[in-house]
Formats: sequence, structure tokens, C-alpha cells
Amino acid sequence: MKKICALAFGLMLAACSKSPADAVKGNEYVLLDAPEGMEISLGFDAEAPKFFGQAVNRYFGNYELDGNKIKFSAIGSTMMAAPEPMMKAESQYFQNLGVIDTITVDENGLTLSGGDVTLKFEPVDQE
Repeated sequence: MKKICALAFGLMLAACSKSPADAVKGNEYVLLDAPEGMEISLGFDAEAPKFFGQAVNRYFGNYELDGNKIKFSAIGSTMMAAPEPMMKAESQYFQNLGVIDTITVDENGLTLSGGDVTLKFEPVDQE
């Protein structure tokens, strides 16, 4: 009987856990290993499959999410200039978003991965 109750409780917890799609909607994150002097953010619209953020420039686009598979597309950005190392870092970040195909969301934050790229983000405190 104890095993059946434990199994039922485990299944109930799994059913209540949020999918990545539900977990990211309306939330913003900050890249943990951003280059020195930069803060790179990534946010997800609460209503539509759109993302946004800021590196040197503000950027935005669409994403598709199916289970733990994600694809970023149609990335657009403003066109402000910054020192060359920051511009290179931003360009590399945008390229990395293009190869991302997996998303993991947990209590520690957000991890995006694909190919040999892993981007780890922590949630932004939203008050």
C-alpha cells in the first residue's frame, strides 16, 4: 500500500510540474557567464511565442517550443555601437541562439543548449 501511495504522489507531483513553455512565459533571465562589463538578458513574452532581451543592443524575435525542444528565429536588433569586444560578444551570442535546440528550466534558472553551446541564465527578480 505504501508503494502505491508513493507512486501516486510521485505521479501527482509530475503532473503539477510546469512544462518549459509554462515556466518561461512572462519571465526574464540574465546570462551567467556574460563577458566582463556586459549584462545579457533574455525574456519571454507572457502571451505570445516571442522573446526579447539586451546585450549591447535590444533584440527580439520568435521562438517555437515543443516539450524541451526550442528554436529561436527571426532575431532582430537595434543598431547601437559599442567597443569591439562587446560587439563581438553580442554577435557570438546571437549566433549561439541560432544553434540552441534544447531548453531546461529548474529552480536554479534556465539552460539552453545545442551543438557544443550551453548558455546558463539565472532568473531576474521580478517584484
